[in-house]
Amino acid sequence: MLMFKKSIIALLVIIMAVGGWTYYSIGENSDMELEPATAQVLGNGSSENENCAVYVCGAVKNPGVVLLAPSGRIMDAVNQCGGLLPNADAEKINLAQGIKDGMQIIVPNKMELEDNRPATKDSVSGDGRISINTADVEELTKIPGVGKATAQRIIDYRNKNGRFTAIEDLMKIKGIGQAKFEKMAPRVML
Repeated sequence: MLMFKKSIIALLVIIMAVGGWTYYSIGENSDMELEPATAQVLGNGSSENENCAVYVCGAVKNPGVVLLAPSGRIMDAVNQCGGLLPNADAEKINLAQGIKDGMQIIVPNKMELEDNRPATKDSVSGDGRISINTADVEELTKIPGVGKATAQRIIDYRNKNGRFTAIEDLMKIKGIGQAKFEKMAPRVML
């Protein structure tokens, strides 16, 4: 906290010094036109005008706003967010595309359709088993022992980790232990 206060005081002293110098310069050179000083100094020592702020979301490890040089690429922004998740559909975006200040980069999930609805095709088999890879919340709640909260955790798990490769992976989800899994297993398919 003390270091933060010292940093604020140092910043204020610098701003006052620049303001005083500007005032003094204008007084001596009133016919000279000055550009406004709007750049803020960032933590890395470069000015805000030299960087582009880009918002990265979707199937990346740490979504958020990142600062990049104007020559940066979408790939650079994704890497600053920790990289792609296993379920990211990188083929749907151009990682080599240049960035622009204020742009939003949405990394799509392989489990989503073009209109961003979860894939639900073939979610229920002829014998009544439900696909844990494609079913929506409503369909998942038809599995014995699965309420809306557990159904949402199943969807959240597959969105984060990709498709289930074995029905036993359900036990990796909070709230699904061995006993609950045994009740669910006969009604579940991949």
